[in-house]
Amino acid sequence: MTKDEQAQWKKIADDAAAQAFIDLFWARRDPSPGTPANEMKDEFDARVAYADKSFPQGRTRGSMTDRGHVLILLGPPAHISRTSVEPKSTILGPEDSRVTGGNKDVESLQSYSPKQLWVYEAAKTKVALLAQTAEIAFIDQYGSNEWKLERTSKTDVVGLFNRAIDSFIVQKELTVAPKYGTPAPAAAAAPAAAPAAAVIAAPQPMKTAAFQEAIDAFRSGKSKYKDLYFSYGEFITAQGDYFVPVQLYAPKGAVFASAQELTFFGRVDDENGNIVASFEEPAKLQPSKGDVFVDRVLAIAAGKYRSAFGLAENGKVLSMVSADLNLAPLDRDSESMSRLILSNNVYALPSAQKATDAFAFGGLKIVPKADRVFRPSEELWYFVEARNPGLDATTKLPKLRESATVTGTTAGGEKVRRALPMYDADAQPLNGVPGHFGVGTSIPLDSFKPGDYSIAIKLVDSVTGKTYDFNEPFKIRSEN
Repeated sequence: MTKDEQAQWKKIADDAAAQAFIDLFWARRDPSPGTPANEMKDEFDARVAYADKSFPQGRTRGSMTDRGHVLILLGPPAHISRTSVEPKSTILGPEDSRVTGGNKDVESLQSYSPKQLWVYEAAKTKVALLAQTAEIAFIDQYGSNEWKLERTSKTDVVGLFNRAIDSFIVQKELTVAPKYGTPAPAAAAAPAAAPAAAVIAAPQPMKTAAFQEAIDAFRSGKSKYKDLYFSYGEFITAQGDYFVPVQLYAPKGAVFASAQELTFFGRVDDENGNIVASFEEPAKLQPSKGDVFVDRVLAIAAGKYRSAFGLAENGKVLSMVSADLNLAPLDRDSESMSRLILSNNVYALPSAQKATDAFAFGGLKIVPKADRVFRPSEELWYFVEARNPGLDATTKLPKLRESATVTGTTAGGEKVRRALPMYDADAQPLNGVPGHFGVGTSIPLDSFKPGDYSIAIKLVDSVTGKTYDFNEPFKIRSEN
């Protein structure tokens, strides 16, 4: 809060006034006025959740500690340096891999430190530093994990905090929070089956002969295409409707990435060569961090299939991709986990989602990075949908534990291994789908060199005892 807001808050005497204050507080900080989504509040909540997980001190919540305050106000530092006094495990802790924004000094991650120096760089923060860098130091005076902000820092910390607080306010003159219509819950708004555009009334060959011929030629190896990548998954709604989202993804620089009026077409065959689904429909490529994608939903049953999908312009095929689909059966009431999704683009949907919207989870769109190519300036998000995990008898929430390990080889031949030890996963309930939870987080990549990597995720359900292992390859390429 600003000082004026603190004074106003102290004068509030009833719940209605408190709620009005809170609504206005966030509305003044909403970077996208006119929409129900408030990205600033979402970012704040995410930082609080991360601080609570990473910086607890005794019975004090992590978000209420000095390090938590700094993270919430300023975001992750560009890097952290430490003063070491005794050996510690070389395994990265949660604070090392995610809060640091990618520590450039790997050696500093291998020791216990009575002093931490968080360094912020003007080019990597939205807050005015009034210098190229700002340094904030924390001291653990007695080696008891009680980290306190060092008050003798060269940086004017109080002034920096006040500038950060002021920078969040984008609607200074707003006096009353706007009202938005409350969207219907996702499950209630969902149709009983897949969206109309995705329903295949009767499997049949492609309507356009050129697309049919292109698929046959592609599968036989007579034609080749490039710059198109594919993702899919199998999901089930709260009503028990099984659906399969599919996505085509093209990286920046693909010759067709700027095309406006396209046709998205595809065909799915069973193991005996019988067509079980086919479609061709107008499509517009959607932007995603400089790349483009298009997705839809298929209404097909669990099983093994051969598939081919492509994009065409004015009847001419631009590119195609082929994939084997191995769709696992799902039961509405049984415990299961989705496939692991890797992404660099996660955002709040502007309106209430349908239960069968492609790669949408509780109001969030998670765009699969189908080419699995990331840049050092990006964050790699990983996400899993947990369906009907065991619930704690007291909290009625999942008790999931997770660990993450990244291994790989840099372009220069250097072997890399970084790991997060097992810790409590933050499983978020997905609106409109009772019993379904989202589990995921992000890993800053700016401390990783270009190369070929893989990420291994282990999820353990502490209630049911079930263990789930995921492993996906990815690449890091230079910014150019």
